[in-house]
Amino acid sequence: MRLTLRDIKQNNLSNKRKVKSVQEGSGCFFIQEPNSRKSRRFQLRMKFPKGGNTVVVPLGRYGIEINNITHALDKCRTIREWSIVNERDPREYKDRNKVIKSEILLSDMFNSFMEVHKRETKEVTWKVSRNRLDQMLRFYGKDILLSDFDEMKGGIRLVLDFVESTEKRNKVEHADRCRRLLSNVFQYAISRGEMEYNPAKDKPKTGFVHKKKSNPTISWEEVPEVLTLLEENHVNASMLTQLATKFYFLSGLRVSACVSLKWEWYDSNENLWKIPPETRGLKRKKDHGDPHLIPVSPEMKTLMNQLLEINVNSAYVFTSPEGKKYPHLNPETINSHLKSLLGQGRLTAHGWRDVIVTSGQEILGFPKDIILRQIGHTEHKQGASGAYDNTEFLPQRKDFLEMWSKELVNQGLKI
Repeated sequence: MRLTLRDIKQNNLSNKRKVKSVQEGSGCFFIQEPNSRKSRRFQLRMKFPKGGNTVVVPLGRYGIEINNITHALDKCRTIREWSIVNERDPREYKDRNKVIKSEILLSDMFNSFMEVHKRETKEVTWKVSRNRLDQMLRFYGKDILLSDFDEMKGGIRLVLDFVESTEKRNKVEHADRCRRLLSNVFQYAISRGEMEYNPAKDKPKTGFVHKKKSNPTISWEEVPEVLTLLEENHVNASMLTQLATKFYFLSGLRVSACVSLKWEWYDSNENLWKIPPETRGLKRKKDHGDPHLIPVSPEMKTLMNQLLEINVNSAYVFTSPEGKKYPHLNPETINSHLKSLLGQGRLTAHGWRDVIVTSGQEILGFPKDIILRQIGHTEHKQGASGAYDNTEFLPQRKDFLEMWSKELVNQGLKI
């Protein structure tokens, strides 16, 4: 006999629990708890799997989740059909739209992570991360699942396989950068409830011995020879390349930031370069980094005037009319020029920064902290107290650059 609305409303208070079938064969039941009109609810009862035990699926309370008897029957029918068609436990119907963890592809988690990563980092850093993730995906295969990296499935072994494979190609530092990025992805997955364990958190011990190569640099005694070769220019480099190298020697900027300078960043009133934090090469945080300030010495100003004559009406200081990849000089130009002038392995652009830091202390007598700030390091901003350290020491940095410029001229730099 079918349950009616009248039956529900006339259900008197009782000290006995009442269970009544809503409709014969429907598996839908109405439950009345003892001594409570508030606890009147519906549930589905069916066997799962077929021929197995009876499982109970709560449908909701009458008048709240379930509006009427027809609503309860429709919901029972929908859940029963879903369970049969998908061969899934009817109790899982409420989570039917959730992706099962074991079905999530590693590539999908990479894409999800990169959407967040793009909002938190510079474009150039994002592209580097994208390339590294693509490399790892080529190694593991596009069909590998996120769950394959679970602890019980040997996730550490999978991470180790990639690290060892990369290190064997003598790319030890790259292998560890990729491993750290993979760890960030897994940590992101954990925060979303998709993983419980991070197999890439710790650096694996591979037994591969690698001696880190430092950037070739020179002593202060070798500086005059280098400046002489620069002026002789026996490789017939362009005037723009020559001026870029000289400006780099004077300023101590990282090469990427140096070649991408824009005239609009120069404040003529303060005689100061104010380089935005997102500029490539500064290595500053995208959202709350500070601009890098470069006081201009008279020698630097002379070079800038020469550059204005070459690149008149140009947005970039080092605009390259032949450039295809960049609207300005390629960041590798200065390195290539030094290699052509001096030979392989003697001095790199980054190695020149060692000359500035070392000789700035030993020859000019300036504090290391002042020099590091001038070449763009931000160690003073690190740690708990770093958040409160907004000192610039511009007068001292201006004095340093002016003395540094004069000393380079004394050693043979032609302006």
